[in-house]
Amino acid sequence: MAKRKTTTRKSKSQRLTLDEQMMGVEPSVDYFDYSNHNLNSFFSWYNYMYDRKKVNQVIISYAKKFGYKNAPKFSKMYIPGTIAAIIRGLENGVKMPDHKDYPGEGSAGYQKYIHDELRSWNKKAADNLATLLDKDQVVKKKRLSVQENISNKGQLLLGEVDYAIDVWDVEPFDMYKYLSDNKVSSAVANSIVNEYDDMIAEIKEARDGADEQLKEGYSHLSKGEKDEFYNFLLKIKSDTIRYVDMNKPVRKPRKAKAVNAIKAVSKLNYLNEDTNYRVKSIDPSKIIGAKQLWLFNNKTNELIKYDSEDRGGLMVKGTSIQSFNTKTSMSKKLGVKTDHFIDRVLQGGSIVLNKCMSEINSKASEVTGRVNNNMIILKVD
Repeated sequence: MAKRKTTTRKSKSQRLTLDEQMMGVEPSVDYFDYSNHNLNSFFSWYNYMYDRKKVNQVIISYAKKFGYKNAPKFSKMYIPGTIAAIIRGLENGVKMPDHKDYPGEGSAGYQKYIHDELRSWNKKAADNLATLLDKDQVVKKKRLSVQENISNKGQLLLGEVDYAIDVWDVEPFDMYKYLSDNKVSSAVANSIVNEYDDMIAEIKEARDGADEQLKEGYSHLSKGEKDEFYNFLLKIKSDTIRYVDMNKPVRKPRKAKAVNAIKAVSKLNYLNEDTNYRVKSIDPSKIIGAKQLWLFNNKTNELIKYDSEDRGGLMVKGTSIQSFNTKTSMSKKLGVKTDHFIDRVLQGGSIVLNKCMSEINSKASEVTGRVNNNMIILKVD
């Protein structure tokens, strides 16, 4: 008689994915019965767990089920991730709190809200199709200029950021991550850098009480909420600037120098990108001949500076920096001001860079020249 195959029973934590262990399982029926659960945490779960492809799948599948003819075309439109979250909540029988447009109706109110939105997108999709099929349109499509293309893509991007601003207190939004995940070009991102300056100035005046009309217009926000909204807008701008700086097109150096430099750094280990601190490594071949090099070690939280020992500049051999001044080159731990000092290095000129290390209140350590996979190549001078 064959032996019965035995299986080891897995614990609950082993059956959960790493993401579920961190974020919890998908919201279910009694999700909002717990005091630490609210709409913010509800939307956060889906924002973390669902990418754009998954959001579109949920929305299109739901729309098809209710007979919206143009549902397949929704993938060409931007529909907020919160819609997919609400749909999944309704499908899972979550007892939703009241929607602001349908007070006292709970989940039924959210059902009405979803169909209001679906009808609107279904009509937009139909209108877009009619425009494409309109025989009065020019048959031969005009080729857009580079600037027109950038402008058009910038407007689409603004529409998505505008939505994030509308729900800033409900749905978390990380501008740098959004730009990075959607592979937005630096040119398009740069085109919207100053778009929210007026709004930033407006909320600042309302917060400071400098304008009575603005103060009245933002009276629905408490002082603390005005501060939060102001900082939220500032971060959208600073993240956009950082993204543009980190993704500027790299010009190819002259061939003779390029071949030698690329060969010299071919074995150098370094970290290409750190999304947590929103930084990318520059082209390592720029180290060759540089007077100064700045690195950031994201594992030890250290800022590292290498000064060249002579006018010939820094060199690289294997996985190490060579020809550096052992007396002035150093590393320092950054502590809680990591973002601040990374910004100082990235945005500062020679005067700022000369003062940077002395501004860090930690003990300087000697450097070995070794570069590893935890290090971002921040800047050369």
